[in-house]
Amino acid sequence: MAIVVFLFLIAAAFLAVALIGPYRLYWRARPRAAGQPSETALAVGRVVAFAVAGVVAFAGCSAQEAADRGAWTAGEVRKASEDAAESMASDPQIRRDPADGYTSLIEAAVREAGEGQGPTYRVSVERAGDGDGHSYVISADGSKVCMHVTEVKSAQGGIFVPEAGDGHGSIATYDLTATVEDGAC
Repeated sequence: MAIVVFLFLIAAAFLAVALIGPYRLYWRARPRAAGQPSETALAVGRVVAFAVAGVVAFAGCSAQEAADRGAWTAGEVRKASEDAAESMASDPQIRRDPADGYTSLIEAAVREAGEGQGPTYRVSVERAGDGDGHSYVISADGSKVCMHVTEVKSAQGGIFVPEAGDGHGSIATYDLTATVEDGAC
């Protein structure tokens, strides 16, 4: 963050030079002499100062954007989790591994929903409590939200697989609904 402030201070200094003008800064106290730069040189100096101020301000904005992409905010974690909850509810799901629950599904959905908001490798999803329920802690860069997932057997029936399930030839699917709360579960 210090580099961003430094870049904006440098840009402000060059902008001041460009607005005030080099003649007023350097030659005001002296009478016109043969060693002074011409009016053209002073005008070119002003244009160059504006250009340098613009380039340095752009570098400051780029540095700020890079710093912002390097970390998640609490609002970004919550928004990505809410978007993930909506995407999980859009399609019926097959019941997951009892030990894992929906952890891998939630993590993939949060990473997809949070694309461009922060580094996706910093997202982690853990099952909350003793593992019997469907509550999950989603965390990234110290920000945590709690997602409660409720599953209801889908009215669409299931996925047809010959000789699977209870001998009926289909695997049951579940409609998921999820709610998101701030903080750990």
